[in-house]
Order: sequence, then structure tokens, then C-alpha cells
Amino acid sequence: MVSRFNAVTRTIIAVAVATCLAAASDAGGASAQTAPAAKVDPIFEAARAHFDGLPESERKAIQEALIWTGDFSGAGTGGYGPLTHRGVLAFQKRQNAPADGILQARDRAALEAAAARAKQAVAFVRVTEPRSGVRVGVPQRLFDKPPAPVPGGMRYTATNGTLLELTSQAGGDADLPALFDRYKADGAGRRVTYKVLRPDWFVVAAEFDGRKTYTRLSAGPGGLRGFTFTYPASAPDLDRMVIAIANSFEAFPAPTPAVAAVQPGLPAAKAPPASPPAAAPVPAGPTLAGTAWAVALGKAVTTAVLAGCSAVTVDRKPARIAANDVATGLTLLDASGLRPAGLAFVSALPGDGAALVAVGFAAVPEIQLTTAPAEARAPQGSDALRVFAPIQKGAAGTALFDRQGRLAGLVLGSAPEPRLVAGVAPAASWPTVGGAAVAKFLSGHGVSVPAGAGAPEPMSVGQIAASAKGAASSVECQRAP
Repeated sequence: MVSRFNAVTRTIIAVAVATCLAAASDAGGASAQTAPAAKVDPIFEAARAHFDGLPESERKAIQEALIWTGDFSGAGTGGYGPLTHRGVLAFQKRQNAPADGILQARDRAALEAAAARAKQAVAFVRVTEPRSGVRVGVPQRLFDKPPAPVPGGMRYTATNGTLLELTSQAGGDADLPALFDRYKADGAGRRVTYKVLRPDWFVVAAEFDGRKTYTRLSAGPGGLRGFTFTYPASAPDLDRMVIAIANSFEAFPAPTPAVAAVQPGLPAAKAPPASPPAAAPVPAGPTLAGTAWAVALGKAVTTAVLAGCSAVTVDRKPARIAANDVATGLTLLDASGLRPAGLAFVSALPGDGAALVAVGFAAVPEIQLTTAPAEARAPQGSDALRVFAPIQKGAAGTALFDRQGRLAGLVLGSAPEPRLVAGVAPAASWPTVGGAAVAKFLSGHGVSVPAGAGAPEPMSVGQIAASAKGAASSVECQRAP
């Protein structure tokens, strides 16, 4: 039953559930995941052009089908990136079709049939649950007990502990923080593996008593609505079911528009008057622009985009732009209180596939330093470095360290905001400026940087984060009203 759903064992999509769900997605979209211009893959580009020419509904349907066949472990956003490409190629290989990334009509039919069989294996049906009001996909065959109503919703259960609970309650945005605090709290035998709070929703994932659980709660005009999916940790096939359910979830589904009947001989009803124009937005306060790295006394480097900022702060202290370079996207900032932490820089790009560690500030929702494993994307012969990592909002200036603790690059400020999957930023391809280019920029502005050998032994993610912490500062921007 469930094994049929997991047709091919490959990296599990991360709903960023720490060690449970390894993040991987095309969520950044086609523009965020194009291969470096210096190394063009004609097969990939032709396949991407063909895919992008399809209607959005068809693109998303293909990705959803590839999820169900086990060939794609990302979000069905409609963007064509390396994961979608590899998924299509894997499916074509099993079909003995030309491995060109372009699904012909017969391949599409075979893909749709395979996905339908996988859905049928777990009886996955999208339902609009009347008690809670949510619309979500329910793998009905996983639950061997009758659905039971709960206050404001419905609960689906199985004897092996698998549970899907759809809920609703009164409340709004203001109630989310207190509920979030309750859900994110560790307890006896319970370990939170991921948590994120946004103004109108939150996501919490945890492990407890040999089970994994994932909760999403959203606020809207109808109150608070959400779902919790719990399943045995010994059933890894169900990791992917989390993303299938989350992708289908609509907390406040749009109602089907009603068509008013017109009786013969009577005029049609007049349309309601247009709503008045919305009031102009109130200028927001300072927002996170990215991360800056102390490179000398009172100086820090960043890739944060600061054009249009009426005021810039580094670590909440006033800062001044000392120099910037449009070509590389680098900016040198002057600010009091900055002390260098002896960052070492790589002298060459890391090899393709090299293990890196991403360290940078993110708004999740409060500003805090985050760390994530990453992987270099530096094809042979290319002078460009991209990185594959689950980076949260505010990625500009996020540093990529190699396992010797040397700065290999900074995520560019021109990188798009991550698209969220079930409330989490999955891994995506990010453009960077290499460490050698950063060192050259700094040297050109009178800042000497060491190109040391780094640590003699490979460092752990935690060791790198602890070592880098002293050099990192948040950069905030106050936009002019």
C-alpha cells in the first residue's frame, strides 16, 4: 500500500523538519535555478523551454504526478529546476523513452496513470471538511478506523498511530503567538525539529515516542484553521506523504462563485457597487536586509541590497555605506562596535558537490542567526558558484563556509525570496559571489584578508556556526516613506 507510493527511494523533500525531512525543492522557480551561464546544458535548457511553454496548471500537474511516482521530491510550484529535470529523466528512463527531459503525449499519459495508481493505493482524495472548513488531500486507506468528529473538525486515525486531524477554532492573527509557544515547547520524550511563526500562520514539526508530527495553523477571516499529521517514525515512506498533504492544504478555500438565475422578462440584478480604494499602506519599520560580516575594526561586508534605504543599521547600530561594487553586488559598511573575527577566505571555488555550511540571519519570525547544510554547485570550467541550501527569508549576505571553516562565498542580495512549502523554505539553488571575489573587493578598499588553510580537520556544522557567530551581524533597512 504505502510502499507503492514510495516508488523510488531518493532524497526526501524537506518540509525542513531538521533531520527528519531533508529539504529539496524546485520551489525557487526556474529563474532561481538556472544553471550558471558559463556551463549551459542544452538538454536542460530545451526541456525547460518546453516545460515553461505549458500552461501553469499542466506544469503543476506534472510535478504533482512526479511526486506520486517517487521521482520528484519538491513543491509543485510550476517552476522548472534541476529536481524537476532529474525527476522527468528518471521517469523517462523507466519508460525506456529518450532521456531528453521532454515528456511526449504517451509519456504524459503513462505518468498520469502511474500517479493515479499511487494515489489509488492510499485512496488520496481531496475533501472539503465541513466542520473545519479546510480543503485538503486525505490518504484514506492509511486510516483503518472511522473518522471521528472533534471540536471544530475531524480526526482520521489508524491502529498503528497514524493520525490526520483537521481543526478550526475562533481567533485571529493575535492568537497565533501563544498557540505557537504551546506547540513549540519541548516536553518529556518530545523534541521539536522545526518551528516557524509568520504573521498569519505557523508550522511546527516534532518527534516523540517513536512518532513524527507536523502541524500547520493559519489565521484568516474564518478564524484559525489547520491540520496535524502524525505517523510512526518507522514508516519513512510517509515522510513524503507530509508534502503531498501540505501541498493540497487550503485553510480558507475560495467558494465556488454562484451564478444568479435571471427569470424571463425580468432585468438582471445590478452588480454591487465597487469597493472603495484601499488606503495607502503605512510605512513599515526597519526590516532585515541581510547579514554583514566583520572584516576589520568598524567595517563589515555584505551583499544586502541597500538602495532606497533612508537609514541602515548593523547590529542595530547606525551604519554608513563606505563602498560598493555593482558588478559583484558587494558593499562595505562602516559601523561602530564591529570587531574582526579572523575570517579565512578560500582562494578558489569549491568543487561541484562540495559540502558547505550556510550561516546567516533570517526573520523566522524574529531575527536570529540560522545555520543549514549546503552543497556547492560549481560545474567544471565555470567561474560562478551557486549553492543548494534551505535558506530562509533575508538570505542576502548568508555566508557559505567549507568544512575547514573558510569563507567560500556570500549569497547575493539579488536572489529571490524563497517560496515556502508547507510554511517552510525548502532547499533551492542560490546565486553567490565567491570568497576569492570577496577578498579581492576588500583588498581593493584597504582591507587585508587572510587566505588561510583553515582548520586541519573537517569541522562539524555546529563548530562552524560557533566559529562564525562572532563575525556575523544583522543588517536592517529603513525604507523611505
